[in-house]
Amino acid sequence: MKLFDEYPLLTDGRILLRKIVLSDAEALQALRMDQEVYRYLPTFLYEQKYEDVYEVIGRMDEECFRTKESILLAVCLADQPDTLCGIAEIYAWEPWRRKASIGYRLRREYWGRGIATAAARLLKEYLFRTVYLNTVTAHVMSANRASAAVLIKAGFPERYSDVIEDWGLGVPVLVDKYVLKEAEDLSAETGMRMEKME
Repeated sequence: MKLFDEYPLLTDGRILLRKIVLSDAEALQALRMDQEVYRYLPTFLYEQKYEDVYEVIGRMDEECFRTKESILLAVCLADQPDTLCGIAEIYAWEPWRRKASIGYRLRREYWGRGIATAAARLLKEYLFRTVYLNTVTAHVMSANRASAAVLIKAGFPERYSDVIEDWGLGVPVLVDKYVLKEAEDLSAETGMRMEKME
């Protein structure tokens, strides 16, 4: 299967990742209006593109999925599949390198419950096991230790620290890049230790 063939529907029995739909508008609005959620995130995330949240959702398929720019998924608890807790994202797809990046953001009331870690694991497993990518990456602002902890728990070894990037904040920001290759993911599952890239 190729990325962008279809929207994935992913679950680990506790959380569910699914397509964002118009009935998610109220919860999505609550997410995107919370400045604390976006404190360590770029200013150009798609859910912030339009003032009207219904326009955001209405245009998401056409402007993100069909153009193969990104896949935005609702993060839900499996026993509450109609309630959007946050967004999981696949973006920066490079088919020639079999590589993509992931991201996530949750409504504040769902922080600290392991939901983001579970979402990152589901995305990672989907990209390696179903889409057969070679590399999955994630970029986290260096000051965002909570998000870094999510990636480490999800099995991403830190590779590059304090990389300067433009996140649309008016000044460059320091970002840590987490890189996971398929061989490392398989080795982690068998308990083998992988060395950091120098």
